[in-house]
Amino acid sequence: MKYRPPRNVFLLGVTSFLNDFASEMTLSVFPAFFTSVLKSGAGALGLVEGVADGAANVIKIYAGRYSDKLERRKPFIVLGYVVSTATRPLYLLVSSVGGVLGLRFADRIGKGVRDGARDAVISLSTPPEHMGHAFGFHRAMDTFGGILGPLTAYFILRAYPGGFNIIFLTAFVAGLLAVASLFFIKDVRGSLNGNGLSFKKLAVFPKSFRRYLIALFFLAIGSIPVAVLLLKTQHLGFALASIPLFYMFYSVSYAVFSYAGGHFSDHIGARVVLRMGYLALIVGYLVVFMAEGAVTLAIGFFILGLFPALTDGVARAFAAELSPENQRGGAYGLVNAVTGFGLMIAGIGGGYLWEFVSPMSALIVAGCFVLIGIGVLSTIRKN
Repeated sequence: MKYRPPRNVFLLGVTSFLNDFASEMTLSVFPAFFTSVLKSGAGALGLVEGVADGAANVIKIYAGRYSDKLERRKPFIVLGYVVSTATRPLYLLVSSVGGVLGLRFADRIGKGVRDGARDAVISLSTPPEHMGHAFGFHRAMDTFGGILGPLTAYFILRAYPGGFNIIFLTAFVAGLLAVASLFFIKDVRGSLNGNGLSFKKLAVFPKSFRRYLIALFFLAIGSIPVAVLLLKTQHLGFALASIPLFYMFYSVSYAVFSYAGGHFSDHIGARVVLRMGYLALIVGYLVVFMAEGAVTLAIGFFILGLFPALTDGVARAFAAELSPENQRGGAYGLVNAVTGFGLMIAGIGGGYLWEFVSPMSALIVAGCFVLIGIGVLSTIRKN
């Protein structure tokens, strides 16, 4: 039987489609923006992505906690998307790495505010047997926007070399449409106990969930930001306008296989699919490193797209399986926060190794952390 997403899941998919069109359009030009406008390299780019993702993800703990406590989630979702959208036209005004870091940090604050509440709405609007389908559908819609955004950025830069202002304004308009679509979302009020949740209160969760957080931390450390990996295009001498195109190959794979990832998680288990996704990440690293031409590099980014397709939605579905329903928002907050701390290390460390040691050293260290995470993941047994 064909899966039909509930109203909230469908509408949040539309919102994410529009928002990711905007955010991925912006992110896809970051390598070109950093090298041509800010005159910076992998170290600065990794610093911006790492600090923004890691520090802002602390917000996810408290946003998830208070969405549980207040039994209201839509206000968090709306506020988060508004904050992210408001940052995009401000890129027109910045001319330093510090300025971009501030805007990127604010953007991730918005993401931190909305993600736990949004994921709670999806999970509480979905029957347990379709949890993987729901998150897979949402992730696929999210990523289809992520395909059109970089593709649009490519055509803009091709027609107007250095036309970053056009890109940032276009992203702003798309973001406004995403915010407008939230008017049709219905809030979900569960039977929640409203207990405060923090890292000090992890005892409310089963041992399997706590072990899952450890696995996610190591796996995140091994996840070098795509923006840094895109600098491989510079090593091969490709034009700046081509960078969003390679990001698009990544997004195409992400979108095409996201729904399949959710489907497989419902049938063969989320843990198995997660392992497959992180193994795809290691293979993608290898292909990108060895690439000497456009075709091989495109294949490498396509393989890299399998990683988020098989992990992003599935990781949330697995968290739902391991956590009590009445702490679901807080559980997602912890998942996002732990992942964010790992990504901070991955961004700063990966960018530094890439620029000041070698791309090979960055990829080898990242791969080792991924293997450790897979090992911990394999020890998890549902209660």
